[in-house]
Amino acid sequence: MLLEILAPTRIITGVEVENWQEVTKKAGELLLKDELIEEEYITAMINSIKENGPYVVLAQGIAILHARPEDGVKELGMSLITLDPPIEFGHQSNDPVEVALAFGAVDEEKHVEAMSELTTLLMSDNVVEKMHAKEDADKLYQYITEVLNSKEKGE
Repeated sequence: MLLEILAPTRIITGVEVENWQEVTKKAGELLLKDELIEEEYITAMINSIKENGPYVVLAQGIAILHARPEDGVKELGMSLITLDPPIEFGHQSNDPVEVALAFGAVDEEKHVEAMSELTTLLMSDNVVEKMHAKEDADKLYQYITEVLNSKEKGE
């Protein structure tokens, strides 16, 4: 499922931005471009972090940006950007963020399935460093594919 909702066209490597708001906009724009979300979803992701703090920084160097489905999700989708340089979100232990994913789900079932595969990916050894080191979208997508396929086979 993860490979179905994260198209290589929604991956950008080496993104230079000034702050976490720009990270959120950049990742959200990839979903907007493919008409998976409405523009207000990007605003909702930013407002959610402003209101709730940097809870989206779920692990060392990784942020999973999201808001509620009713905030403007049209179709299930995910985008991924790597940040160069990494950006502070204000998280006490998991900053700075090197890899940011924007995620929009239309229902709970699809959300859980996609997050399960994403968790599998993120549990791989040195995954953030390896993802951050990929110099283009195709190589990064290929790496994600290899990791998920090896996990499926139980390697």
